[in-house]
Formats: sequence, C-alpha cells, structure tokens
Amino acid sequence: MKKGINENAGFGLIEVVIVTAIITVSLFAFLQAGILAVRLLRNEKENLELTLLAGEAMEAVRAVRDESWTANIAPLVASTPYFPLIENGKWKLATVPPALLSGKYHRYIYIGDVYRDLQDKIISSGGTLDANTKKITAVATSTSKTVTLVSYIANFRESLAPPVETKVVFFESAITDGDLANFPSNNAGNGDPVQTFTTTGAVEATAVELYLRRAATNPSDIYAEIRSSPTGVVLGTSQIITGSTIASSSLSWVAFRFPDPIQLSASTQYSIRLRSIPSSTDAGSGSAGIIRWGYLQSASSPYAEGDARRYVGRLSNPSDAGQLLDQYDYGFRVYDLQQ
Repeated sequence: MKKGINENAGFGLIEVVIVTAIITVSLFAFLQAGILAVRLLRNEKENLELTLLAGEAMEAVRAVRDESWTANIAPLVASTPYFPLIENGKWKLATVPPALLSGKYHRYIYIGDVYRDLQDKIISSGGTLDANTKKITAVATSTSKTVTLVSYIANFRESLAPPVETKVVFFESAITDGDLANFPSNNAGNGDPVQTFTTTGAVEATAVELYLRRAATNPSDIYAEIRSSPTGVVLGTSQIITGSTIASSSLSWVAFRFPDPIQLSASTQYSIRLRSIPSSTDAGSGSAGIIRWGYLQSASSPYAEGDARRYVGRLSNPSDAGQLLDQYDYGFRVYDLQQ
C-alpha cells in the first residue's frame, strides 16, 4: 500500500529560513543602530569637551582682566592668537602655544576692538571706539571639530578706586650681611630659616619682601611660605624666585608674591619660612649655594613682635622647629591689600 504524500513536509524548513532571515536583518539593524549611537556619543563627548575648554578660555580672560586691565588686556593686539595657561597658580595669556590639551585639543583666544553708535550700541563697523570694552573670541579645536564662543568684557573697575598694597608689618634694620642661616645648606639638609611676626589688625597678605643677597653663582631657586608657626599649617606659598636672579653685590629687597591674598587674623603671630628647590631640609637633595638673609643682632630680639630661627625641618624632620635665635631678627616686609 502506498504511503500518502505529506503536502506540508517542506514548510518547516522554509519557515526556519524565513525566521532566520528576519532575525539576521533585525540583529544587523540593531548592530548598526548601536554603532551609530556610539559614534553619536563620541561626537557629543568631543563637542562637550571643546565647549568646556572654550568656556574656560573665556574665564581665563576675565581672570586676567580682574587682575589688571591696564597690564593684561590693554596691550593685547587685535586678531593675534593668545593661549590661556596657568603659571604660578594663576591664568596668563601666552603668545606661544602650549602642548595639546589632553593630547588632542588646541585652544586660543582673539581680542577685538569694540565700536559704539550714538545710542551707545555696539556696531560692527563705524562709530566710536570704546577703549574700555573688548570683544573676545574663544576657539577650541580638535583634528575634526572646532567650537567658537564670542563674548564681551568691560573694564568695569575703571571707575573704582584701585586697591593699594601697603606695607603693614616689617623689620627693616637688618643690615648685617652674614651667613647666619646656612641656607640652602649646600646639600647638607640643614633646614630652612624662619622669621615670625605679629599682626596688629586683620591683614590680606599679598606679598612679602625679604632682605637677601646671593653669595654663590647659581644657588637653588627659592620661594616663601606664610605658616601658622615655623612647622605649622602652610597658609600661602609664593611664586618661585630663580636663585641666580638675586643680587650678589649687596643685600636687596626681594619680593615674593602670593597668587591669592592670605587672610591673617589680628593680633596673631605667623611665620615666614624661606624654602628652596631642591629642598634644603633633605640631605643629598641637591640644594645648592648660599643665599644670605640680612639680619640684626642685639642683646634682646631687635624686633619685639617676633623671632628668627634657623635649621627648621632639618634632616627631613618636618616637626623640627630648629634653633631659636632670640637675639636676632631677619629683615622682612609684609604687604596688605587695602581697598
């Protein structure tokens, strides 16, 4: 007896092929959508980073404007690229491009003159030059994208009385030129010199001046700290002074400026600590030369509101307050920012 023919025998295979094709097409579509999403995210990330860099460039221009319009903004040449970078803890506009940011971004600003019409509105051409307003164009670029931001800055402090730096705490009678401190100790790790002082009123310390002389050709670079005590909390650190630039013929006042004013309380004793790079507190660090800090000796402390010390932090001991020199004081000046 012949078996009957099953008319549905081939449909199972066809259905499998069709379903497989549908799944394959769907997976391919999802894969392409995923690839597109990743590309979009990468593109958006780059756009965001470029926008943030350009925005930071704008803030850098405002920062240097706030420091001094006359010194930092007025001399800039229109249509010349300037490169925002941080130096000694504050923004500056350099003329030489720095290394790529994050290894792939380039950033700069242009400054432009601003002209106004009779209604004092900014116009693109003609009109009267407004010397106290500038147009700022900040540009951030990568190999494939560029983001440009445009804004305006004004010399809003022109009508305000500028703050004045005033010498408020000082000892200027330190006329002795001798190697009292043995600083930077020529690689021996003998520590740092310190001069303490006492405020009368509250002080916004912007700088200190120390009475120094270079007694070697190329001594270590130096900087100053204001601390709560000789080995206490660092309240502020000055910019670095190149050792070879200090006068060698006689004692002279060397200015150590702080990036931001240091808030000092009234009727409180603080410490000025002179530091070196490499550190004079570490034996074998490579600290070099002798830098003399002018001093005065008398039967009792010449400066009644403070004392001199040497060998602070010697031999890598940060808690070593060194040797108290109760008959000596170093020459110093502390400057206050008065509005």
